[in-house]
Amino acid sequence: MDSTRSMTRNTLASDLQDLDAWPTVDPSALTEARRKLFNRREQAIRRYVAGQSLVVVEGATGIKRGQLYQLLARCILRHPDGRIQGFRGLLPHARTRNYVRTKATRASAPGKHAGASGAMAQLLDRYEVLKVFLERQIRLRKVYFGDRGELRGLSATHRAFLNQCRELNLTSRHYPFNQDLQGIRSLAMAIRRLATQTFSQAAHATGAHHVQPIIPPASISPHHAATRPFEIVEFDGHRLDIRLRVRITDPLGFEQDFELERVWLLVLLDVCTRAVLGWHLALASEYNRHDVIKAIQNALQPRRKRASFSISGLRYDMRGAFVSEAIRQAEYATWDWLCYDNARCHFAGDTLAVVCDMIGSHIDAGPYAEPNERPYIERFFGTVGSTLSHRLPGTTGTCAQDVRRALSDPNGNASLLVSSDELTELLDVTFANYNGTPHDGLGARSPIEAMRHFMQRDGSTLRTLSEPYRRNLILLQPVHIAVIRGNLRRGVRPYINLYGVRYSSTVLGEATHQIGEPLRVYIDPDDMRVVMAFLENGAEVGPLRAARPWDHTPHSLRLRREVLRLKRLREIDYGESGDPVEAYLNHQRRNAKSKRRVTHRVAEAARAVEQGSASGNRLATETVTATPATSDRLPARVIPELGKGQIFR
Repeated sequence: MDSTRSMTRNTLASDLQDLDAWPTVDPSALTEARRKLFNRREQAIRRYVAGQSLVVVEGATGIKRGQLYQLLARCILRHPDGRIQGFRGLLPHARTRNYVRTKATRASAPGKHAGASGAMAQLLDRYEVLKVFLERQIRLRKVYFGDRGELRGLSATHRAFLNQCRELNLTSRHYPFNQDLQGIRSLAMAIRRLATQTFSQAAHATGAHHVQPIIPPASISPHHAATRPFEIVEFDGHRLDIRLRVRITDPLGFEQDFELERVWLLVLLDVCTRAVLGWHLALASEYNRHDVIKAIQNALQPRRKRASFSISGLRYDMRGAFVSEAIRQAEYATWDWLCYDNARCHFAGDTLAVVCDMIGSHIDAGPYAEPNERPYIERFFGTVGSTLSHRLPGTTGTCAQDVRRALSDPNGNASLLVSSDELTELLDVTFANYNGTPHDGLGARSPIEAMRHFMQRDGSTLRTLSEPYRRNLILLQPVHIAVIRGNLRRGVRPYINLYGVRYSSTVLGEATHQIGEPLRVYIDPDDMRVVMAFLENGAEVGPLRAARPWDHTPHSLRLRREVLRLKRLREIDYGESGDPVEAYLNHQRRNAKSKRRVTHRVAEAARAVEQGSASGNRLATETVTATPATSDRLPARVIPELGKGQIFR
């Protein structure tokens, strides 16, 4: 796509006006000063394209009219990966195109002359026959890359190149003859550029006989009382006193029910209004840092009521609602303080400290196993037990002598236990109804009514998550630094290794110059088929898909680790065309016939297979491709929850 020096929103192509589809930037990769400048530039572009006047845009962001036009033009330039620059074009001190010489080289006597930058590229653009000649030399391997990446055959190619120049009537007073080395170094750079335009060309020039194909698309201090909403939020995890049912279908089509005894509920509770902001259900013996961040993500993103339930008669109370649904200003609202205990999964890798820094929140890590330090969340878990978990069939009660344990025992009939999907629906309704139920500590107001009261009384607006993180909540997950691998000589396209599996895409597969460079990778621990990648400077590379056979069925990070462990022990084998999740389930079917209980990984695997079959051929529509800047559509998002400093606004 050709771009002028400046561009307006009226001349912006219609297929480029959806800014949410533009390639993005990882703000956490930038320094504080560069992040602030980038955020101002991004807000200016978004406001301008949305139709705001130039006076309003300049007053809000400080970006003047002329600079705004130039920034918009940078954004729609073509990137080497085939897409437009997008918001990558707003990165401070980042080049969006290579140097192009416009001044003609002057004729002069031979000798050492300065001022010849870009002369070789200008010469090849002026005489197409010279460019064709070099491409033929590369194709015939007259010049090629050695084992250490050096150019072999350069001297002979340089002599032949000069003969071609003489046939074009270039004399000793013209470039490259008027240079001391007659342009051999510039010629070497030009050959490298021509030979590495695509991965296939680069691999061929290195001597590869087989080139790996591109991965195709798969079929305030918190110790004082809170005075306003979102001032102090308490977080904790609670083990539910229930048993869950896991149903597995054997190869003959018969269904088998097994028990799962440990389930964790992670909740974020607003102290001022007692409202439940978000939660996450972890089917694991112990929850980890990924589950913690998942709960924070769920508290930040908007939540709406379910349209239907699988449990007959289950419904929301008339006053029941979620905070972001009842109060739209609370969508993506962030808090000032987050209080939690020092459980290992909370501070592993400073998980919550890093996440809270991204959303602009302070943290207060209290002592472990001291419920009096977080009274509101602990009292809430007691309410959950009395109103939900202790009333379900198969509850384990609070202890072995609990009478509810005997009264709710289904006599070994696992089919009467609650399933994980049913528990999810029950929690959804329970929390919505809790938010709409009057609370004694709130003056007989419900949490929703209390939040409305404070919002109307104070008349203040809530601090919300910035736009980049709204669209990419996955960026709240810990970043993984992966090195781009690949081998030109053997024809292996660039890829990364992540948790025992290769990832790549059409964009990364052509990134020949990036081999050996670090990549910032973000994962969704609940679905490891696709990850999101950014360059070290924050520029988006795009989604990367797992190599076969790990791209078949949705699977969690926990499940992958378990499958790989069993494979190392040679207990399962799925090959390149098999499905690791199905192979794991078959292994459990063979070994769990005499067992009453199964591991949590089986529950995850069974749910993954069920979700994959229910969604049909969803993977066939999730393409990980590079869309050219001149195409009719920009690449669609494929990462779940992609809707990601001063992070907040």
